[in-house]
Amino acid sequence: MSQRCTNEIKSLPSNSLELLLDKIAMNEPRPSTAGSRREFLTSLSTGVACMVAGVASMGVGKHSHGADSASEFKLEIARDLDLFRVRMEMDVQGNVNLVKDPMVPDSKKQLLPVTGKLTLDYEERFLRPVGATQNSEIIAVERHFNEAIGTSRLNRTDKEVQLREMIDEVIARRENLPETLYSPDDYLTHEEIDLLRAPVASTAVDRLIPEQMMRIGEKVPLLPRDLASFFNLSAIVASDVEIELVSADAGEAKLQMRGKIDGSVSGVPTRMQILGKLTLDRRAGAVSWAAVAIHETREIGKAEPGFDVTATIRMVRKPLSAVQTLPAKPTEVAFDAPPPADRLLVAMKSNHVGVEGLMDRRWRVMKDAAGEAVLRMIDNDQSIAQLNLRPLPRLAEGEQWTLAAFQQDIRKTLGNRFGEFIESHEGVTESGLRMLRVVVGGQVDQVPIQWIMIHVSDDSRRRVMATWTMDGDSVPKLAGSDIQLAATMRLIDGRSQTLETDSKTPKTKENAEITAVDAVDEVESVAEAASPSDSIVR
Repeated sequence: MSQRCTNEIKSLPSNSLELLLDKIAMNEPRPSTAGSRREFLTSLSTGVACMVAGVASMGVGKHSHGADSASEFKLEIARDLDLFRVRMEMDVQGNVNLVKDPMVPDSKKQLLPVTGKLTLDYEERFLRPVGATQNSEIIAVERHFNEAIGTSRLNRTDKEVQLREMIDEVIARRENLPETLYSPDDYLTHEEIDLLRAPVASTAVDRLIPEQMMRIGEKVPLLPRDLASFFNLSAIVASDVEIELVSADAGEAKLQMRGKIDGSVSGVPTRMQILGKLTLDRRAGAVSWAAVAIHETREIGKAEPGFDVTATIRMVRKPLSAVQTLPAKPTEVAFDAPPPADRLLVAMKSNHVGVEGLMDRRWRVMKDAAGEAVLRMIDNDQSIAQLNLRPLPRLAEGEQWTLAAFQQDIRKTLGNRFGEFIESHEGVTESGLRMLRVVVGGQVDQVPIQWIMIHVSDDSRRRVMATWTMDGDSVPKLAGSDIQLAATMRLIDGRSQTLETDSKTPKTKENAEITAVDAVDEVESVAEAASPSDSIVR
């Protein structure tokens, strides 16, 4: 995109969708038949070089027919195409809406300006179960990313996220949306998942084409399930989006869609106003180019901020006759089972606490600062449990914390909230850490609560305390997350890890409470949680 075009985008009001799409260039790329990266990118850059003054020949409200408006054109999709090269570029600007303190329910909200760019370049192959017909919905895709990079500026903070080079292949399962991403090569981080989960799905773009006879200027309503698949929405409550045939000839058909969508993403309500343009390659039977402008307003979720942003997305897509970067043999997928649970773990790391491990991806980091990391398990925008990770002072040479001392400290810290010890044991983790694990039942405001407390230490006397808090009804939903983290946990040298100490170090008189719950169905701490180790009895 030229600097002039970039400046034009930034000069537009964030909510001016009409003005924004009126400036999208209609000189779509014509990908060459050669499969080289250079030729592909050249065709893209020439075609999507961006913004032009005024309304383009296929602009809003104006048609360049290329045929008599009474003529009918049959629009068809080639259902036997399974392999594509895709490049997608996105520009975002607007505001992020978040709470000032995520640890305090109903804390004040603040609006921060945000801008961002996303580039995804990948080869994708559709995966079909045995017995599937060509009309069957695509529910699994494998992708090899040649490039995946996102840059953003939130307020005055710049951030860049790239897919690690070791990730050669990514599988997308689409039975439930937004699509579930995992890699057979390594465990993805939450940042990588957010990077690769694009706001529109190249896999579903062909579903927007009405496979029927159409006249120039004719409009057809788009089905909610097709819109949900394309925009990666969990559900659509209401939609008035229509698609219109703008022009057509023997080689291609140009279409335009417009309308509003009320839907949700993982339980969080969102509202979208969309304006998009598509080019159907009638000879290939596939959408070869798309440009979509979206004005989206999403509410604040338990794990994600809300936002009010305008995004422009440009996509070029080319059918391939043979794989170029993907393995020759398609990846085997068990279509009769959900995505493999062992591949849905995410890599979690806190330099502040000095710990890393693998966790259920429903756990999201709410706070990671010197002295403590706080995570919450969020499922369909409902808080299930909270995890507090804290570095502890090193014990003096030769000292060791016993299980009995750990239990005594827990009982003292919980006070009148303590009910009973449900389980206690000590052992060694797979990574060689000494572990003390205690499960405690109790009550807070007559609500049954369960705490799981794990103390880990290594041979160099580094120690970390992990405390899980949940209400009684949520215990089954934890699904062994504590065991999973303990089994994979490693203590690392972080920037502000454990404090050096010895037996002469004074003990704090403050005995901060373990995180409790405000309601039966949510874990919402009203104060920073602390480990019961603050009152250790030696």
